[in-house]
Amino acid sequence: MNVEVFLQIMVNVFTREWKNIRGKRASAWQGLALLFCASRGLMATLLLVCCFAFEAQALPITPFPEMNIEYLPVADEELSDSAFYSRYPYVVIIDEGEDPEIDDEYFYQYAASVIFKVSKTTIPADDKTVKELRETVFPRINRDSLKIVRVKMRGAASPEGSVALNQRLSLGRQKALYNFVKNYIDIPEGDSLVLETETEDYTYLYKRMMQDGDPDSERVKQLFDTYMPKQQYAQLENALKAIDGGRLWRRMLVTYFPSLRAARMIIVCQRKPVPPLSVPELEPKPLPEDSVVTPEPPVIPDTPIAPLPPVEPEPWVERYPRRELLSVKTNLLFYGAYMPGGYDRWCPIPNIAVEYYPLRGHFTYGASFDCPWWQNYDAHKYFQIRNYQVEARYYFRKGDIELRPEGKGAAFKGFYLQAYGHVGVFGICLDSQRGWEGEALGGGICAGYVLPLSKKGHWRLEFQLQAGVLFGGYDPYQFENPVNPAYRDHLYYYDWTGSPSLFKKRQHRFSWIGPTRIGITLSYDLLYRKARKKTDGVRLPAGTEPTKRYNPLVPYEKGGRP
Repeated sequence: MNVEVFLQIMVNVFTREWKNIRGKRASAWQGLALLFCASRGLMATLLLVCCFAFEAQALPITPFPEMNIEYLPVADEELSDSAFYSRYPYVVIIDEGEDPEIDDEYFYQYAASVIFKVSKTTIPADDKTVKELRETVFPRINRDSLKIVRVKMRGAASPEGSVALNQRLSLGRQKALYNFVKNYIDIPEGDSLVLETETEDYTYLYKRMMQDGDPDSERVKQLFDTYMPKQQYAQLENALKAIDGGRLWRRMLVTYFPSLRAARMIIVCQRKPVPPLSVPELEPKPLPEDSVVTPEPPVIPDTPIAPLPPVEPEPWVERYPRRELLSVKTNLLFYGAYMPGGYDRWCPIPNIAVEYYPLRGHFTYGASFDCPWWQNYDAHKYFQIRNYQVEARYYFRKGDIELRPEGKGAAFKGFYLQAYGHVGVFGICLDSQRGWEGEALGGGICAGYVLPLSKKGHWRLEFQLQAGVLFGGYDPYQFENPVNPAYRDHLYYYDWTGSPSLFKKRQHRFSWIGPTRIGITLSYDLLYRKARKKTDGVRLPAGTEPTKRYNPLVPYEKGGRP
């Protein structure tokens, strides 16, 4: 699981839930929030990294015992010409007499791109393409003594500046690339050198949006068709800024515009002519008479050979086992939750979880949601929690479909380790003077065991214990005004007696390290992958050796396709 994506999910949920909390009737109690709003995030990332490192740990290279062979990567210097230049498609290799046509479609797709900084025309020394040209491509072209027959360069700018400034930038970037290349290889002059500028490279912008599947690409294309034929750059820029109140323009400014501040290049080189091979003519010599062997005629038996019985075609059907795809679960212990300390009543916690099962490997992935939402306004008692959790499990038993034929039960069962991340909001109130509201997040690890309840494994029971860290912020509140108790408006107020201008939300903090959840979970396979069938082959007569058939679910060493 990507750590950045995981943290982004937590931030989005945290922000949405923060806005849903109001200072009136929401609340949170620090001690019970530690148990039912168990935050889990930081240690989840650490365990995920450890599990993936354990799963993908590379084995050391063991030489062949008899030949002592080691396999090493091939360096660029050791590659043949065709293999080397295939890595760099902006270097086109042709034979003598060929005249390739470099159109815009090929140029935009394969040209070497040097990306410049904003409003700069200086070649960036840390650019990846610059380093690649200077250290790898140009030395190889010189070493191979290739003849450069054509060079096409194009400087460009992004649309956010004025047209006059963008014209100077595109021309300056094209000249900077020309001077850089001229220092390393011989550039042809005249018609073989094509130098172009693109004041505002809207063509490349549209191609990038189409390549990325941008949902706004068609709207942008319509504006291009309207303003670009007359080169109305200012009107086009204003029209783009007006879409969605400027949100599209701001997104393009971050996502696409950096790649437009570039100078691009295609180099066409000619191979060295290969001299023809000279093959000496050989005169045939006659064979001696005693070396000629005359074959004897075959012996045909008198008894005729009986014909083989006819082969009766009959479809051969191979069934692939039905395999679980997604299970739905609920923690049974949460339905017996009891709230002491002033609340003093049963408060079941509705909860639901899902788990996704891949076809192979040790890992599964899941998510859960807990949502107790009990309230009694007259008694000033609230127990309200919304808890979101994502998790990744590592089963010690491998879940490959090849190892679990039909009728062998659940693929993923037995002991497992789990890493989880969690965010939540809470509001807990025990009486008119004791109420808390806040948010929390955290993460941790979990150990558990999955026990199938049926032969086919569709129903399962899980036992788990979670532990981790929890960080949160909260504010206490009470019923009626804490500054002036005589003023009674029957509303909830934060427990703050200072100046209202100095009040800030979530001034109180808490943290916890230890157990966060215990569970006995009932699981049922809700969705399945369809059982697949394959018809192939014929039924052979008795005593005939059958041909081994290919089964895509069995690896090669166990009888699959070579």
